Amino acid sequence: MTSDYDPELEAKLAKIRVHASSKLENQKHMALILSAVEENIQEQNNPRTAVTYFVSFMSLLDRCIQDDIITDNALALSTAYFLDLLAPLTPKSLLKSNFAEILTKIAPAITNEQAEAPLIRSSIGVLETLLLSQDLASWKNASSMNISPKRGLMGLLELTLDSRPKVRRRAQEAISKILSNPPPGPSVEHPGSLDCADFATNKLIETMRLQKSKRKSEDRSANSAVIHCLQLISQITNTNSWPNVRIELVCDLLLEVAKSSDQFLITNAFQAFENLFNSMSEDELSIDKFDSVIKIILDLKPSVNDTHLAAPWLAVVAKASTAYSNANQTRFIKKFPIFVQTIIQFFSSESENICISTSQCLIAIITEGIHDDSLLIPSKQFPISPKLYESVDESITQLAEAVNSLLSVKYNHCLSDILNLISCIFIKLRSRANPDFLNCLEIVGAWRSDEQNFQYIQEADNVIGSAIGALGPEAVLSVLPLNLDSPKKTGRAWLLPLLRDNVRNANLSYFKTQLAPLIKFFEQKIASSTGDSVHAKIFATIIDQIWSLLPHFCDLPTDMPTEFDDEFASELASLMYSKVELRVTICQAFKSLVESNLVYSSGALSEDKLLQQQFPKESAAANIEVLSKMSSKLLSVLFNVFSQTVPELRGFILETIEPYLQISSQDDLVDSFKKVCLHLNQALEEDKKNITQAQLDGKKLPNQKLSTGEIPRLSVTMMDLIVVMVKYIPESSYNALLSIFNQTVAIDDSLIQKRSYRIIARLLETESGKNAVEQFLPQIESLFIDSAETTHIPAKAARFQALLRLIPILPDDHLYFIPSILSEVIITIKDPKERSRLLAYDVLKAMAFRMQKGGVVITSKVPGMDPDTPNTQASLSEYFTMCSAGLAGSTAHMIGATINAISYLFYEFRNDMDRDLLNEVSSTVELFLTSKNREIVNATLGFVKVSILTLPSDVVKENLPNLLANLMRWSHEHRGNFKTKVKHMVERLIRKFGADLVEQAIPEEDRKLIANIKKTKRREKRKAVEGDNEPEKSKAKSKTGFTSAFEDAIYNDSEDSEDDGDEDEPSNGKSRQYITESKDEPLDLLDQQTLARISSSKPKKFSKKDLAAKAGFRTNQEGKFVINNKIDDDLLDNKASGIDAYVEAVRNGPVKGQRNKLKYLRGKKANNDEDFGDESDEEPAATKKNMFNKIRKPKQKFKAGRKL
Repeated sequence: MTSDYDPELEAKLAKIRVHASSKLENQKHMALILSAVEENIQEQNNPRTAVTYFVSFMSLLDRCIQDDIITDNALALSTAYFLDLLAPLTPKSLLKSNFAEILTKIAPAITNEQAEAPLIRSSIGVLETLLLSQDLASWKNASSMNISPKRGLMGLLELTLDSRPKVRRRAQEAISKILSNPPPGPSVEHPGSLDCADFATNKLIETMRLQKSKRKSEDRSANSAVIHCLQLISQITNTNSWPNVRIELVCDLLLEVAKSSDQFLITNAFQAFENLFNSMSEDELSIDKFDSVIKIILDLKPSVNDTHLAAPWLAVVAKASTAYSNANQTRFIKKFPIFVQTIIQFFSSESENICISTSQCLIAIITEGIHDDSLLIPSKQFPISPKLYESVDESITQLAEAVNSLLSVKYNHCLSDILNLISCIFIKLRSRANPDFLNCLEIVGAWRSDEQNFQYIQEADNVIGSAIGALGPEAVLSVLPLNLDSPKKTGRAWLLPLLRDNVRNANLSYFKTQLAPLIKFFEQKIASSTGDSVHAKIFATIIDQIWSLLPHFCDLPTDMPTEFDDEFASELASLMYSKVELRVTICQAFKSLVESNLVYSSGALSEDKLLQQQFPKESAAANIEVLSKMSSKLLSVLFNVFSQTVPELRGFILETIEPYLQISSQDDLVDSFKKVCLHLNQALEEDKKNITQAQLDGKKLPNQKLSTGEIPRLSVTMMDLIVVMVKYIPESSYNALLSIFNQTVAIDDSLIQKRSYRIIARLLETESGKNAVEQFLPQIESLFIDSAETTHIPAKAARFQALLRLIPILPDDHLYFIPSILSEVIITIKDPKERSRLLAYDVLKAMAFRMQKGGVVITSKVPGMDPDTPNTQASLSEYFTMCSAGLAGSTAHMIGATINAISYLFYEFRNDMDRDLLNEVSSTVELFLTSKNREIVNATLGFVKVSILTLPSDVVKENLPNLLANLMRWSHEHRGNFKTKVKHMVERLIRKFGADLVEQAIPEEDRKLIANIKKTKRREKRKAVEGDNEPEKSKAKSKTGFTSAFEDAIYNDSEDSEDDGDEDEPSNGKSRQYITESKDEPLDLLDQQTLARISSSKPKKFSKKDLAAKAGFRTNQEGKFVINNKIDDDLLDNKASGIDAYVEAVRNGPVKGQRNKLKYLRGKKANNDEDFGDESDEEPAATKKNMFNKIRKPKQKFKAGRKL
């Protein structure tokens, strides 16, 4: 390696040398030229430097361009490419000293009409590097005009407007780079910036003149030329090289372009403005230039009624002011009144669009121009300049005066836009809007009170709501008092909903001193009036609205330590006991007190400096400490109220209990937990006595299922409270907690069992809880195994939820627990409860993941196994072996459930199973196609469908004859849709392997099925081509959005995406529409009601048979009902398979309807994982289906969404 070695050069050339054997001709050609040049360099014993290569390729360029004519296009292209590659590596001194010679040689490649776009682009790159290497003296040299750098720059500028996009883009990029790197000198501007600006503006003026003279048919080409000029201006302004002397001209031209109705022209004009503003805002030295730009733009103000120019000008002012504020906030604040006074004049325009643009412009200037830091009050934490504070204060005062002047009859035509502006001002300025905007607020409030004559009610509400949120309720109500207890004054009850929606971070004392007395006032009014009078109902509504304010006054209150004292808390607690209707409101207030302070103290809204200054995080932390000391008393109240409330209405109380458990001290938690445990023990003893007494008296045992409105037993209530406390009690109480689980899991009561399992599930949500469970894992596993037979069906879901969280933490030597409960999990796949079925699938999957991680299965510890049985290594293969044991079950129910379980696991873990395991599992399960039991065969068909999609094609192909032979046994069975299922699977095989191969493998007597499928396909294609498909068919062919891939694999029988696309194409682009026509009345197309009868789906004619089908009855040929009392031979035939159960459970969940809103297909909602309710403990009693059953509106449930 010589000293002349250049690693950057070698790296670039190496990438070209490797293409010597490329199949692409252009790459191969370049590699050959490089090889020839390098051989020549080696023959002359020259060093391989960038200079040597550059000189060699310049000589080569001379050979292919003679007398300004390109003699060899391919060679010229390759040579120019190498020169573009080598020029940046060539010393600048060489390029500067040989500028004229190099430019003379490269010019023909740019100016020649025969030059192709790739050659020009490479030549532009060489010219760019050549111009970048020139110093200031070279740029100012005018002695040889033809070969000066400016001459080369002008040639480059011509190419920036070239009609070829890539050439134009490359030239514009070169101009941008040249102007961004001016030669060293006293001026920061490039010597060629004025030439570039003049060229761009002159071309823009010329093209705009041509555009006006051309006809409309030629507008498109003229618009393109204008856009090219605008793109060039954007490139120049983006480099901050636009000369000051041309700023006024370019602003005038850009505004002229913005008058156009062409959106592309407007967009490019605004982009040029934005680049101009942004480039100056990023450069502190350009602030003086920015001042002149702002002045020029404001001087170009159009007439207020100029519908063409006013809106674009306002948009430019908004962009300019925002960029100006980012460049220098202090200068912007000083000019802020000028902006406002200039822009506000456009509200007098008669054009609605101009008024809207004026409002949006002012909103942008205020919200984006005034920074939040400028609104802070000077303090140690926020060292704001006093001068800036005073400037902002003066600007706000002037803004308020300007806005007040708008609230007159003169501007009534744009009052809606003005009100929207005022609303945004309150949101932005927050507390700084007080007191300057109080007069404005009073005027709007007076308008709002005159509801009959004021049409902008919603806009006024937005203004007042924004003021409440910004200034606080005290400031707003001082200007707009409620006057609810003063009949002679204007009442403003309409303020109560606005207060409810906007109060936050307010003084709680205001509610206690000003609003709470109103409640007593109206309660006395109700007491003195007739109960059913209209006035009494109005008074009751006002009381409810005032109480609804309490949770919002408790949302981050500023004076909580002094105002939320024991007396106030005790008063609210007594109201919870005495007035049931207030429990929701008071619980929301208690909950909001804790949660708002917790979230705020943890760092939420830390970027809101105005709020941080007004209410520091330390204050929120102090509030939490105060609440923590009161939590014990509040929890006692909540526990008592909880025990007195019916399960349907307990959700909000639990939601309130949890935050207070979260902030309680460890000692308080322990004391509360001990009290609940004591009450639980007493309640369980009481339950035992009641059961024993009932048995002695021969009475019925206490009902384990709660009826609606019934308060549960005390033992159940205490278990609910323990479940809630599990996540928060200290580790010292875990022994007692596990003891409760040990005691209650064996109680013969579904309500108690369910809550007992929830204890383990909730405990495993915390790390400390997992550690405690791991310490007692053998005992817990033993309890789970022993209680499998005694667990009530309603408690299955809670049990499986606990298993789902227990299995992942099993140590490597505790994997015997998995086969111990595996049979229970598999059989639960057939459980009648939907939630239990879903959880059973989840547990199956969790056990598979745990076995996949590895470990030792101590087989001797599995119940029923020989103590001498050797241990096995945990693996996915071993897990499938465990599951396969269920195939030897004694009942069809167990075998079917096992096949469903294997099908699910087979699909979920198909990518993790080796080929042998796939073959072994599939061959074993497919044998059950020969079974005579329909339940087993139904499950096996589901597995076959999965295996067709999952197994490698060659494996399925090898077993195809046997598979089809077994499948065809059920191709003639109509019951259970077996025939349809088999046909769908054959269609899948045809799509995968082709009709010929499937026809060869299928038994000869069943080949007519293949012919039938082919015939159906041909008919569908023919109808699609002829356009005879009905809209219903097209809709039926659309793919269903399944919830999971497994569901899609099992139930999606539509055509695969690789099929012929003709079938999925609609017959034409227009959708058909139908009009429902009555037989009794002729259709009147002039009737407006006819519009209501237009439908996009074809109306169906309902007959007696259709009605019977809806009711579930069959009819004979005469249309009479046929009732078949024959009992099915196979009682298990009508039960859905486990996979069906899994998919049906998913299908019955929420689905997307119109506008992506979720809806349920059934009336009963699925429970959440942590559902504390007992409504879903039992399956609903089977109701007799009748064709005359009415569909009733479901009863409304508690809106909190949590049930007990």
